[in-house]
Amino acid sequence: MFVQIDHVDKVFPLANGGKYVALKNIELEIHEGEFISLVGHSGCGKSTLLNMLAGLDRATAGGVILEGREITEPGPDRMVVFQNYSLLPWLSVRENIALAVDEVYSRRPQGERRSIIEHHIELVGLTHAAKKRPGELSGGMKQRVAIARALAIRPKLLLLDEPFGALDALTRGGLQEQLMHICEESGVTAVMVTHDVDEALLLSDRVVMLTNGPESQIG
Repeated sequence: MFVQIDHVDKVFPLANGGKYVALKNIELEIHEGEFISLVGHSGCGKSTLLNMLAGLDRATAGGVILEGREITEPGPDRMVVFQNYSLLPWLSVRENIALAVDEVYSRRPQGERRSIIEHHIELVGLTHAAKKRPGELSGGMKQRVAIARALAIRPKLLLLDEPFGALDALTRGGLQEQLMHICEESGVTAVMVTHDVDEALLLSDRVVMLTNGPESQIG
């Protein structure tokens, strides 16, 4: 099994000394190359689960296993695309992508790194804007840069946290289409958090519903 979420609980301590049980006994298996959407109301723990896959958060009980190894910290085999793009505003499109590629592929020759960067700029249709900074780009273009940066380091797992939440309907539709093609082409395994059921149905091989919190479970 490619990814296994094994009997995961997540409990947050409260200021008054009590506890909030966000997730209870979550079990999920994800196959390689699959596109999964996590759907549910706000506050049901979707992003918490995604953060555990990313290694940004740890389960209180149970664990998350990727290719037989437990996820305990962030790593380049898992890349997250956030709703707010998370680009460095003083760097160009090319430089934002290069930052990730140069860090992860530091041992590869410069020419090879450059061709990886250019390929991914082309993949998301931003060759014409490669020298622009995030401030000169539309929301949709910024999100394409974030997707290109995530995919450029060839992660095993692409994690998307409401990636199109901040975009208008028209831009959103075009980008969903593009993401579908890119995921098919690169064969990446993707997990997306969304509260838009239509988006989940359009993009996913499988939709996973979480029940309302507290103690969210897979419905």
